[in-house]
Amino acid sequence: MEIKYLSIDEIKSVELEILKYIHNFCIENDIKYFINYGTLIGAVRHKGFIPWDDDIDICMLRKDYEKFIDLFSKDDGIYKILSLETNDKYYNNFIKVVNSKTKIEDERNYKTYDSGIFVDIFPMDFFDDLSLVEKTYKFESFKLLSFSKKENIQYGDSKLKDFIRLFLWAILKPVSPRIFAKKIKKLVDVNVKDNGKYLGLVGCSKWKYDDVFDYNPFDELIELEFEDCKFFAPKKYDEILKKYYGDYMEFPPVEKRVYPHEIKAYYID
Repeated sequence: MEIKYLSIDEIKSVELEILKYIHNFCIENDIKYFINYGTLIGAVRHKGFIPWDDDIDICMLRKDYEKFIDLFSKDDGIYKILSLETNDKYYNNFIKVVNSKTKIEDERNYKTYDSGIFVDIFPMDFFDDLSLVEKTYKFESFKLLSFSKKENIQYGDSKLKDFIRLFLWAILKPVSPRIFAKKIKKLVDVNVKDNGKYLGLVGCSKWKYDDVFDYNPFDELIELEFEDCKFFAPKKYDEILKKYYGDYMEFPPVEKRVYPHEIKAYYID
């Protein structure tokens, strides 16, 4: 039977339904979440998806994140959690909520796991030791090299850097990315503190210190319009997005307005 792949708009529609379900689930169970990163830019600048973006990112503080996993894992609907604990091939240090009636073909990585169309949920942690950022970022970099295809680790930013990446890629190719994911998890587990000085995303961030705050800018939430609904977002979204992106209201050059993830997805019976 010929596979009928979904269009980008259809994929976005499925992602939006997942987000609506998460939103309602969190309200019913007194769990605090907020949209973040490109999804937050989309809400502020476009009142929905960034036109050339194709995913949804939300965050939770660790306490809410763990509560969400515990309760959502007992839900018997079509939406399922992908995590280090629930899938022996999964290697991210964050969870995905997946529509189990869909399937994604991963053509970017040579080590992968089964997934459907999803929404990413990232845990934010309080901690005191800033070296945690550097340590987890190192393991995250190794992990990326261990599962990526060769063409995806050659950035062209520097011949020397590309050579080093290629050298490490060849060494790490036989290594399971889950090894690095578990090392990251262990580092985070022993360093998080309820009243830590810093708050940020560690172990699953590409921005290192740009993803870390020395205060909590996510303490107050508001609702922002996103497509045909409203979702929770940080009240201090302007200072958060400026730290992440600088002038986030300025559109990127036309040549960079392209879909970043090359998703191929379809419905399954």
